[in-house]
Amino acid sequence: MQKTSSARPLALHTAAASIMAYAWSKVGSLPFDDLISKQKGGHLQFLTIQALVGAWAYMGLCLVWDIFPGVRQLGLVRFVKRMLLMVALPLAFVVTSIYWSLYLFFPTLILRPENSFAGAQDSPSLVPKLLRPPLHVDMAMHVAPFATVLVDFLVFERKLSPWQLNKSAPITLLLYGILYACWVEYCSFYNGVFPYPFLTINPPEGRAVVYACVTALAFIALRLLNYLHA
Repeated sequence: MQKTSSARPLALHTAAASIMAYAWSKVGSLPFDDLISKQKGGHLQFLTIQALVGAWAYMGLCLVWDIFPGVRQLGLVRFVKRMLLMVALPLAFVVTSIYWSLYLFFPTLILRPENSFAGAQDSPSLVPKLLRPPLHVDMAMHVAPFATVLVDFLVFERKLSPWQLNKSAPITLLLYGILYACWVEYCSFYNGVFPYPFLTINPPEGRAVVYACVTALAFIALRLLNYLHA
């Protein structure tokens, strides 16, 4: 019974880590990779890639947790695993919900039109042909991280304590939101363009609202998912 019980999380974490490793291996085949790779910040400008790396790191630590039970006695490992969860879960939710909402209803705000990556003055709405990643890569990057971390949280993890939810999580997500905003603003200063069209077409005050709303969405999502936890 114990072997069966421990095999279930191991299977999930192995499959999830493998899917995300595959997604990472396909980053170089994405549209505009040649240009993005040469830009300040590279692919790490994109919240999608940061969410992928965060979820992948979390699943990797979960695998260590599964394979080497002795590490569960180490307070530092437990703390890092919990902190990774508090960031990876809402971050993956934000990426999945925003990406697919825009992809389906306002694709010019999330997808780059052909031959328009070079400058911030290009208007994505004027170019009808949009470059889309292959669907299986899209699913691996924009569905798998959230789906697998969510299943892990709901099935194998304890729900967040009131202190974690009301103290630690808000501070952590606020800091992450500020750091990401500063990071993309810094990169765009050199690149002349933002990683996402909906940021490029917004003035500074509009981007500030976007950063604030995305950070708030991450925290609200974490509270809701924690509430839904049995």
